[in-house]
Amino acid sequence: MNGDVKGRRGIGVALLAAICLVGALCLAGCGGSSSTSGSSGGGGSSGSSGSAEPTSAEGSLATGKSNPNATLIVNVATPVATLDPSFTYADQEAGLAGTLYSTLTQPKREPGSVEGTEEQNLSVEGVEPYIAKSWAFSNGKRTLTFKIRPGLKFPSGDPLDANAVKWSLERTLTSESGGYSVLEETDFKPPLIKSIEAPDATTLVINYKRPAPNQLQVLSTPTAGAIYDPKLVEEHGGQKPATPNEWLASHSAGDGPYLLKSYQANREIVLEANPEFFQQPKTKNVIIRFVPDNETLLLDAQSGQADVTLGLSGQAAKSLEGNSCCTVATFKSRQAQTLNFPINEEEPWKNENDPFFKNEKFRQALSYAFPYEAVLEKVGYGYGQLYNGEWMPAFSWYESGVGAPRETNVEKAKELLAQSGVKTPVNFTIYVSQGATVEKEIATAAAGAWEELGVHAKVQTTSPANFLEVVYTTHAGASVFLDGPQVVAPDYYWAYDLQCPPNNGFNDTNLCVPAADKAMKKVPYAKNEAELDALIKEANELWIEATPRIWVYNQQLVAVLGKSMTGYYSSDLPEVRWWSKE
Repeated sequence: MNGDVKGRRGIGVALLAAICLVGALCLAGCGGSSSTSGSSGGGGSSGSSGSAEPTSAEGSLATGKSNPNATLIVNVATPVATLDPSFTYADQEAGLAGTLYSTLTQPKREPGSVEGTEEQNLSVEGVEPYIAKSWAFSNGKRTLTFKIRPGLKFPSGDPLDANAVKWSLERTLTSESGGYSVLEETDFKPPLIKSIEAPDATTLVINYKRPAPNQLQVLSTPTAGAIYDPKLVEEHGGQKPATPNEWLASHSAGDGPYLLKSYQANREIVLEANPEFFQQPKTKNVIIRFVPDNETLLLDAQSGQADVTLGLSGQAAKSLEGNSCCTVATFKSRQAQTLNFPINEEEPWKNENDPFFKNEKFRQALSYAFPYEAVLEKVGYGYGQLYNGEWMPAFSWYESGVGAPRETNVEKAKELLAQSGVKTPVNFTIYVSQGATVEKEIATAAAGAWEELGVHAKVQTTSPANFLEVVYTTHAGASVFLDGPQVVAPDYYWAYDLQCPPNNGFNDTNLCVPAADKAMKKVPYAKNEAELDALIKEANELWIEATPRIWVYNQQLVAVLGKSMTGYYSSDLPEVRWWSKE
C-alpha cells in the first residue's frame, strides 16, 4: 500500500497496531489508535437528541504539591509500532513518540473537564511557540518565516538550528511516509512546499504554492514537524526515499523533553527527563507499559498500580466512575466512529461492483435507518456526542444548526429507498478489523436496523492488513473504524474525505462533489471570517446531502487518573511532558 494512503490521519489504534502484531507491515512503521477497547471514549451522555454538550466528568485531581522527581506509571492498551514520528500513522503513537522530539510550534492548552486538567485547544489558531520563538506569514501567506530559539543543541552536542530543521523537513518529504502526507496536506500535484531555506542559523523560510495557513498546525504535529539530529540519522543509515530507517524505529534522534532510557517493543518505553532541554517536563521519570488485556488495565487502575490508564473499554471506564481509586476524566477529541460506504471497486471514482452505493438516495436511506441514540448509549456507553456532517462538535468551527444529529426515521428511510429505484433485496459486506470490538458492535447494529429495508449486510471480521486494503484501495465493502484528522483545520480535514481527483485519489469515501470541492479550494484564500464561514457551511450542507458515510458519534477521550495525579493534559496525540503527580 502507498504510504500516502495510510498516512492521511489518525486511524483507529486497534487495527493498525494489530498489523504490527501480525508482523507484515510492522517494519514499514504502521501504527494505530485504539478502537478495540473504546480507548478514545469520552465524557457524558448526549441527551435525548444527541445534540446536547456531553456532561463533564466529576471530581478533581490531587491538590498536593507536584513532585518533579516522581515516576509516572502509564498503562496504554495498544503498543506503538515505531518510535520514528514521520512513520507513525496513529494519533496515540505519534504523541508517545513525540515525547522524544520537539517541533517548531505546539498546540495551545485550555482548562479540561476536571479541575487540575487541561485539553488541547481545537481551533485553527490553537498553536503557540515551541522551538520557534516567533513566525510571520508574507507573500499572501505563501511564505512562512520562523525565528528559531538560539543556542539549542541535540543531546549529541550538535546544534539544533535552522539547518537541522530544514534537513528534518526535507527528510520527512523524502520519506513519502505518513509525515510526508501530513506535511504536504495531501496537496501533492504540484507539491505544496516549493522550497525550504535556512539563510542563517536562526531563520527558516518555507515557500508554498498557495496560501498555507494550516502549516502552523501541521508543524505542531510530531508526524510532520519532528526535528531530527541530521548527523545522528546519517550515521545510522540516513533516509532513503520511501523507506523507513530501521534504527529510528527503536531509537531517538531528537531533542525533546525526554530522553529514551530503554525500549522493549510491545512491552514498555522508559523515559527520563532531558536535563538540557530548555523547557523541563513536569515529571522526571515515565514508564509507559503496553497492556493489551482490558481486565489487567482495569485491575491496575483500581489498585493504583497505574497513575494514568489509556485504552480502557467504555464499559470498564463506566464501572470506575465514582470509585475512590481514581478519576475518570473525559475530554474533547478530533476522532469519531464512522461507517463508510464504498463508492468504487477497481478504479477510483467508479463503482461497478456495488452500484447501489453510488446512489445518493440509497445512502441517505441507510443513514436515516441507523439507530444513533441506541448505539451511543449501548455501544459507546454515552462517551461521545451525536452529530451529522463533515465537522465534529469538538471543532471550533462546528455549527450545531447545520451539523445537528440526523434522527432515526425508518419511514423516511423507506421513502428514500423507494425514490432511489434500487431493487431489494440488496446484499453487501460490512468489514471490521480483527480486535475492533466496538466497531463490530456498530456494524452489527447497522445490519440489524437495515433488515427492515430489505438490505442484508453481513458483518465480516478481517485481518488488519486486509482491512486497510478495503478502506483505502479496493473499497470492496462498507467499513467501520475510528477516524479523525491530525491537523485541526477544515480544509486539511476535507482533503481526506471528499477532495476530487486528480490531486487526491485517496479520500476515504472516493466520492467527488464538485461544488463542495470548489468551495473548499477557496478556503485558503478567504479574506475574512464571514467568507470562511460561508464556504465551510456550503461545503458541509453539500456533504450532508451527499451522505458518503455515517458519522456515528464524535468519540471523546477518556483517561483514568490515579488519586496521586496533580496535573494532566489530554490530546489525541498524548503529551506526557505536562503530566504530574504528588
